[in-house]
Amino acid sequence: MQTEGPNRNNDRWLRLRAMQHIGMGVVYVIISGLLFWIKTFGSIELSRGTAYALGSLLLLYGVFRIWRGAKDLKALRAGEN
Repeated sequence: MQTEGPNRNNDRWLRLRAMQHIGMGVVYVIISGLLFWIKTFGSIELSRGTAYALGSLLLLYGVFRIWRGAKDLKALRAGEN
């Protein structure tokens, strides 16, 4: 006999995915900050314009991942009530 609802396992999976979105978003934001500060990518020396362009793209994508994770968590909480 199952005591949990049928979507309980699915909710756990969705919560894990939302947290993964937030975690990876934070990683992308940190990498973009390092790219702005150091202006190198591994052992490759980047020009100022290339470093800022790549850093900006990583920053935007990181913010998008954080927003998507927060939106998913909010939708899960709204579904619980």
